[in-house]
Amino acid sequence: MPEEYLKIVQDPKTKIWKSVNYPYGDVTKLSMGEKFLQTMRTIDANKVIDHFYDTNVIKTAKDVYEESILIALNLQRLGIKKGDCVIFYSMNNEWISVLTFGCILIGALPNYIEVHLDEESTSGLFDLLEPAAIFYEEKYLNKIQSSLAQSKAQPLLVAINGVQQPNVKNDLLKQPEHPVDFDNFKSVEIKDTREEIALLALTSGSTGLPKIVQITHALMIHGITIWWDNDENYAPLNENSVVFSFSPLRWISQAAVMFQSMLFGIKRVSSCGVPTGKYGLKLLRSSGITHIFVAPSIFYDILLELDDGDRESLKCLRSIQLGGEPATKVILEMSKKHAVNAKNFHCYGMTEMSTVICNDLYVNGGKPLPGYEIQILDDQNQPLGVNQPGQIAVRPPYPLKGYKSLDNSVYYNEYGLFVNGDYGLVDEQGKLHVLARYKDLIKSNGEVIIPNTLEYITINLPEVYVARMAGYRKTPNDPNEAAAFFVVLNSNVTASHKEISAKILETLKPHLNERQLAMIEHIHFVDSVPLTTCGKVDRVALKKLAACKA
Repeated sequence: MPEEYLKIVQDPKTKIWKSVNYPYGDVTKLSMGEKFLQTMRTIDANKVIDHFYDTNVIKTAKDVYEESILIALNLQRLGIKKGDCVIFYSMNNEWISVLTFGCILIGALPNYIEVHLDEESTSGLFDLLEPAAIFYEEKYLNKIQSSLAQSKAQPLLVAINGVQQPNVKNDLLKQPEHPVDFDNFKSVEIKDTREEIALLALTSGSTGLPKIVQITHALMIHGITIWWDNDENYAPLNENSVVFSFSPLRWISQAAVMFQSMLFGIKRVSSCGVPTGKYGLKLLRSSGITHIFVAPSIFYDILLELDDGDRESLKCLRSIQLGGEPATKVILEMSKKHAVNAKNFHCYGMTEMSTVICNDLYVNGGKPLPGYEIQILDDQNQPLGVNQPGQIAVRPPYPLKGYKSLDNSVYYNEYGLFVNGDYGLVDEQGKLHVLARYKDLIKSNGEVIIPNTLEYITINLPEVYVARMAGYRKTPNDPNEAAAFFVVLNSNVTASHKEISAKILETLKPHLNERQLAMIEHIHFVDSVPLTTCGKVDRVALKKLAACKA
């Protein structure tokens, strides 16, 4: 690594901050299929690569290598070819990794779809993705067929489990007539890893239906290579690392951890669904996991299961990435107490980049990771300087191919950076501070409230379990917004709602002027806040709820 690994410089004219050291150019010249074959042929064939926790299925490098090649050959036999989209309509399961690499070896494009969308939305995604095949779990078959009835798509349906024909065990692992020469199998030719698509990923959908991101080979390999990087270069992956992501299958973090395992020969633990609470703790206690990506709320549920003096259960952990939303002080303090060998990093990233953009111990953001450029823009898309908050624009080291079937020009500024919809600032050390989604800012008569900042302060009160803020207009034509707080209390609270409301406002006073404080017109006490299908706060639904309650 360079001596100044994350050296950040700023162009005085464009006000673009850039991480100037990029040591990973050679690895991104390989396609994902080439890198997979290279890795599997050079590591110990008996090394465990994949451990599916729910069923205790273990796959060695040899298992993964040969099953992936058999699946690739049988997909070709069934008519799947380079450029075809193959949808996974499934939760995580023991076949996902080898099915994925079977697709990648022949140039088919995997997509992990959101199984909780309604039939109409799913049908719309089918039309956009135009799948040649759908791998499905049996419990979703009726929903898939109903959505296909409303769609133009006519894919081949392949069962992951169950007895329907065709299915994975009988048809995709079928031995061909002639013996397979595993040692000399070649991946499909990828002429330009910077331009050719490797997979189609869905965005989180926190502001509407998910969009379809086209991720190239170079960008995906870049993403998984820097995934655990940070300013300290603390706990980099090595041959003894064990990785786990608590996120759903269709989050880019889950895909990245799976690809790390297959492309770098690292053991991965996986499980169906999201292991929370006691089950998540049991998994961490027994699996020797060293690196995890997890949403703060899920990790908090696990930490609450620990006895106060427990320093053993999480001792294997080395690096904890908390992403999706900022972690509270309570979570960070509990983690530091129980995971004594690990450090907690605030992880900021996005599907469009295929990875994290920053990891930092102290702020929601941090120095941009290798190869990234960042610019802060005002409301007129003009560049801002140090410590001036505005819209965040990002450029990775490899070209973005944008969203499938959309006009992508609206997402780029005149400098060619991707304006990603977030709001923040860059400080004098070159650290990005992510403050909110730009659309979530609450504005009234020239005043601006940043909800995330106030939520973070409020959540740190001992009575509060969850706090979320939304702006709303009192009348459709009113350009100004009022603010409403939605608060979920901890179970042991005895104070009245009136007393807690007063405490919240008193706590926020030092952080707001009088006009900003007056914008907070309601504090609603609720049992829960609306979430999107991927577990993030549904800000759109929250705005509607605020207006309705007002």
